[in-house]
Amino acid sequence: MAPCILYRNDDSDVTLLDIPRSIESAQGDSTKRIISSSPLEHPYPSVEPKSAKAKARLGEVSIEDLLLQKYVQLAFDGLRECYQGPWCLPRATGHPEILARGKKRKRKEILTDETGQNDRESDQLKHEYLVSDSIQNNVHSSLISNHNSSTIYHTTSDGLRARLPPHATALYGDITTTLETFTQSAPHFKLIIMDPPWPNRSARRKSSYFISYSTPEINTLLSSIPLNDHLAEDGLVAVWVTNKVVFRDILLQEGGLFDEWDIELVEEWVWVKVAVNGATICALDSAWRKPYETLLVGCKKGKKRTGNKDVKRRVIVAVPELHSRKPNLKALFEDMMGTEKYEALEIFARNLTADWWAWGNEVLKFQADEHWIDETDL
Repeated sequence: MAPCILYRNDDSDVTLLDIPRSIESAQGDSTKRIISSSPLEHPYPSVEPKSAKAKARLGEVSIEDLLLQKYVQLAFDGLRECYQGPWCLPRATGHPEILARGKKRKRKEILTDETGQNDRESDQLKHEYLVSDSIQNNVHSSLISNHNSSTIYHTTSDGLRARLPPHATALYGDITTTLETFTQSAPHFKLIIMDPPWPNRSARRKSSYFISYSTPEINTLLSSIPLNDHLAEDGLVAVWVTNKVVFRDILLQEGGLFDEWDIELVEEWVWVKVAVNGATICALDSAWRKPYETLLVGCKKGKKRTGNKDVKRRVIVAVPELHSRKPNLKALFEDMMGTEKYEALEIFARNLTADWWAWGNEVLKFQADEHWIDETDL
């Protein structure tokens, strides 16, 4: 199994995954560790409504939600019965205020779970940089490709020095303004995965997203992506969606985006978030805060892999990382498709992945040197 997978059952429908290691493994370079937030020690305090009036405003729980909660509970109970190991691997962690600012970190500011609060020397990290002609810059300056079999480095116009994994391509910029570049340059992909910036009041207040969309705006933006024109005949589409019904409907309702893209739902992956003690970050039946997010996986209509018409569910259990940082699922999709060699695209990416394309205005965000440390320094 991939080093990021701590446990997987025989049916491959329940997986315990380590998020930082999944991102590190997908870089194609085992010498680096990504700077992470400290793992959650205990579940969050309950924010459930207490008064009868507040509970009444929430309305009844849908039968679909009840069935999902039951499925997740059974999968989670089975995992706890079979697995006795740690729920996440040791992390290289940084002070939260430094992570929030996104400024360069000194070595002494970097901590690890393995060494506790010991300060590090502030020696400057050393890197071997390949010359600029190792990077292919398209006529469109926003498109950058690494055709080498090793990691190289790229400095953007605003001074960001970022790591480009082997055979990775970054289309760096806002989706709308780089749409023409994508249309002209992108190949057909066996996998297209995206984590849209769904409207979120908390994210708006915290300015968590570079651009904050309304529901109609995000619908229009996603609809503008010529996804079907760049999806291989036997390709997969995977979209992260929050637990808000309206966003799921944007994708799956009749005439929704899956219909526009000529896609039908074939699998539903549920990421269950847990603390280091294995408890979900909040109750599974919580009304205000759900301990899970969903990845909807579809393929072109008429291309279902089996005769079974039911949507297959899988559960991924992982201790959360930085806000909105998702697990890298390259290893899981390789197992699903039975190959390590395929063209893939991640839209709204915040990290690069070896052999994949990444597209969005934050594709280099967590590729900067400040977010990484040498394995030998831990």
